[in-house]
Amino acid sequence: MSRKILIVDDEPDVISFVSAVLEENGYTSIGAKDGVEGLEVLAKEKPDLVLLDLMMPRKSGITMFQEMRKDPSMSNIPVVVITGVSEVTGVDFRNFMYKQPLRDEKKFVETTGLTKYTVPDGYIEKPIEPGELIKAIKEALKE
Repeated sequence: MSRKILIVDDEPDVISFVSAVLEENGYTSIGAKDGVEGLEVLAKEKPDLVLLDLMMPRKSGITMFQEMRKDPSMSNIPVVVITGVSEVTGVDFRNFMYKQPLRDEKKFVETTGLTKYTVPDGYIEKPIEPGELIKAIKEALKE
């Protein structure tokens, strides 16, 4: 059975492109258009990995990621961030996400056992290069 990957992105073209790359490489894909839908699909489908955009309407990828890490039923699902945010804002989100602790850090660490710096399992900037995407997925899934 192939591994199931949830793609959360507000751009339908990105979901279509990434789905095609995943399916060409033997993965099953499902899509969600924002963080609200992403959490709903995540709870229902129980994917093996999440590919997560950061800037989306209704619920950002940052908020979705933090909510996933706080929920014991979702906290161990690997997340690879896929974003074009540094292109648009000039902010280096790779380093931002690796260096910024969550707001309620002490309580979070005590209740989840996760390290004080909660980071995604991978990070890719748009435009997406298929080989880089598959490499990040394999690393996050430890394949």
